Amino acid sequence: MLRLVKNTAPLLLAVLVVCPAEAAQEPNAAQAEEIRTLKADVASLRAELDALKRLVAERPAPPAAEPAAPQIDPRVEMLQTQIAELAQSKVESTTKFPVRVFGTIHMHGFANSGEANWMDVPNLVQPRPGDGRTGTFSATIRQTRLGFTADGPHIGRARTSANVALDFFNGIPGFQTGQVMNLPRLLVGFARIETDRLAFQAGQDHVILAPRDPSSLAAFAFPLMFRSGNLYLRAPQARVELALTPSIRLTQGVVAPIGGDVPGEDYRFVPPPLSGERSRHPAFQAHLGYASDPAPDARRRIAVGVSGHFGRERRSAGVTESWAGAIDFALRRDRIGVAGEVFAGDNIDAFGGASGLDARATGGWAELQLFPTDRLSAHAGAGTDRLRGDVRGLPRRRNRTAYGNIKYALTPEVDAGFEYMWLGTLPGTGDERRNHHFDWVLIFRF
Repeated sequence: MLRLVKNTAPLLLAVLVVCPAEAAQEPNAAQAEEIRTLKADVASLRAELDALKRLVAERPAPPAAEPAAPQIDPRVEMLQTQIAELAQSKVESTTKFPVRVFGTIHMHGFANSGEANWMDVPNLVQPRPGDGRTGTFSATIRQTRLGFTADGPHIGRARTSANVALDFFNGIPGFQTGQVMNLPRLLVGFARIETDRLAFQAGQDHVILAPRDPSSLAAFAFPLMFRSGNLYLRAPQARVELALTPSIRLTQGVVAPIGGDVPGEDYRFVPPPLSGERSRHPAFQAHLGYASDPAPDARRRIAVGVSGHFGRERRSAGVTESWAGAIDFALRRDRIGVAGEVFAGDNIDAFGGASGLDARATGGWAELQLFPTDRLSAHAGAGTDRLRGDVRGLPRRRNRTAYGNIKYALTPEVDAGFEYMWLGTLPGTGDERRNHHFDWVLIFRF
């Protein structure tokens, strides 16, 4: 239609020019007929032109040209596909709250020169066997750890969560190849309700007393220097934590009365009612701590705490008291740090005090920490546990340890390390028994 308008434009101009000139003369019949025909054609063309204008006005504007799609690197496209696949993989609880799985694969090779009570994580040196031959070498993954953590609903401003973790440090079955059939052991299992200042926790966790442990990749299931100055136990408890200030925190609670006196080495299906349970009295513990930075791996940090324990045990001779007091500390400035703990107590064999005996004892440990690079770290330290008072007739008088280790982070998830530990146990009579222990460790976290 646009082409038609262009072709008829000259004719219209001619009509406009000729018609006025001819209007000055009286047209004859033929000319009059021609003029009527031209006017009819002009009217028809005007009608078609108006229709064309309306059509052009009503026609939608053409879409803007779309920019060319950017070229995507095939490697980026592959990563996006993998991320989408991982996003579809999830673990859910029956309550539909998100559950996260975590764990550590702990591969551990070790060697001993003496007669260690536990080959992989020794804490006492036993007498020489009858043939006089000592020393062991082997490997295990029984310190491997698996766990779950879940975030629950909010109760007002309080957050709720739950944690469960276990390892395979619960012994072996009495079978020919029982060394590779390690039994699972519950480490922690607790529920927690917390706000920014106040928290309540119920379940099994590290006891409130003496919460700090030495740095070690090899001693993962039991902390380093257990029974040589480092108090340790995971037990059922109910605790309350209160942030008095951003840097000062008070923790207090009641703990199950564990006496540390389960007899024998055999497997037991039901925990027996022993001295702690027969006391009908829970243990009470508290810890007051200061930390300049809440992050335990902060490059500049000062932390110190004081803790205490009180419990009772009922034996054939009557009710006895179990008590302990401890001071822990940690200081770090950039590439160097120190940490440690000292304690005194009575009847705290459940925590490894008095080298695992019912007696009064004092002890502690300290370590030097070096961080040459962000991936490499080294630690060296020593600890001792010495019995006090009348020790006649007891199988041990002192237990002490010295150690050094190097750890290198291959990636944020993979660590490799080497550790050496010297262990000396002084019996009730006779000379000190000694053991040189070596560890090679590779761990993978997920």
